[in-house]
Amino acid sequence: MIRLVLEHLDAGYPLPLVAYYLGDGVVERGILMIAVSRKRMHLFEGRGDVDVNAKREAVVLRLAPELYARAVAELYLSGVGVLFDVLHSHKWLAFKRLAAQNLAGFQLAGRYVKLSLAMGLQGRVSFRTREEAERYAEAARRELEKLGIYAAPKVTSDINHQVVFNEKTLRRLAKVDEAVKLAIERLEILSTPRTAAKPIIATRLDAKPERPVKPKIETKHKELPKPVEPKAAAKREERPKTTAPKAADKIAFQLADGPAAMRLKLTYVMKGGKKMPTVNAVARFSVLEEAEEFRRRLKLSGINASVISKGASRFEVAVPKDELEKLTPKEKEAIKQYLEHLTQTRDEEKRKTAEEVLRRFDFGAKAVNIGGIRLGLVHKKGKGVRAEKYGDPQLITEIKTALERKLREILGDEYEQWKDHIKTTEGGRRLIITHQLLQRLAQRDPNTAKTLNEKT
Repeated sequence: MIRLVLEHLDAGYPLPLVAYYLGDGVVERGILMIAVSRKRMHLFEGRGDVDVNAKREAVVLRLAPELYARAVAELYLSGVGVLFDVLHSHKWLAFKRLAAQNLAGFQLAGRYVKLSLAMGLQGRVSFRTREEAERYAEAARRELEKLGIYAAPKVTSDINHQVVFNEKTLRRLAKVDEAVKLAIERLEILSTPRTAAKPIIATRLDAKPERPVKPKIETKHKELPKPVEPKAAAKREERPKTTAPKAADKIAFQLADGPAAMRLKLTYVMKGGKKMPTVNAVARFSVLEEAEEFRRRLKLSGINASVISKGASRFEVAVPKDELEKLTPKEKEAIKQYLEHLTQTRDEEKRKTAEEVLRRFDFGAKAVNIGGIRLGLVHKKGKGVRAEKYGDPQLITEIKTALERKLREILGDEYEQWKDHIKTTEGGRRLIITHQLLQRLAQRDPNTAKTLNEKT
């Protein structure tokens, strides 16, 4: 099947690739990634249009926007695209936006401005240095001024340096530049689900017919209220209240770029054919880009999460139990209180589920939080406890950059003498903070000291 997909792709026919992605694809920000077992990795070797990551068991396809746009167009012509829209397939929506965001753009002041709807309509141009970004921002401002638009684009510096055009500027520019107008229309058309104008009303086959409402007969004489029998009244008074006070189900994460709140939820997972109770932290969104952006914030802070489509423009970002166990003891306290509260409920099934999760949850110190970035704690013989994070080299680079920025704030002038204690190994896949640097941070931060002294 993979050979057939690749043969069609080489012949310029991308529809099998779309089907492959909808099955084994992984929604990643701005890239087209497909999960592939190690046994099938050899099928992608020697290809110039993919990057192979055997350790992660995935391949990343080099972007070919024109090819993807053609696939989207053909699927809509056949009616399949509308079906995917009706099914609220978040992978399909991500694929369309990937095609749109790489096709939707325009030239301004000698650079290609790429449009996006991830945080409202914006145009972005990336640069390696802030100086280059500032020079371009000034050139773009002068170009806009010639067109009668007096607005300066914003320069942002985070993981990289970008010049950002806001929606107001782009809308005004679209009125005087046909290419900009076309780019915005193309982006909005491909990024909006195309569902039927009238919803399809489905009736369950086993649904009982509604009872006809009897017409109310007006009477001249006012009816007296029926007397309440003493026995019935006594029964109502004796009936115990079964409602328990609601559990405090919120947990606040301190991320690298600020706080983030999520809700705790009891659920189940299948392990070895057996239904196992577990606890997740979830956040709900109505827009896919907002869910993906929140997942990226968690990922940059060292927490793995997944985006789940719930249909009808509802998306859920979920952090599983294994990741919650990597939180600091202070953050785990909220989880413990939530589970302990549920063990007091009158709902027998929920009580047993909470007791089981509470029994299996590891509340020991498994991670340290440095400026909102979590790193797992690992014991090394002769080297003490050190902090580590393993992952894709690009992700590790982003986390290292954010971590270095936080450590500059924490250590101040001391940072230069400690910067060599932040290392990457295994081809950039593993980030390490040495035991010595952790001890120095513990002297500055009581929470870090408490975490290192906890039993791990």
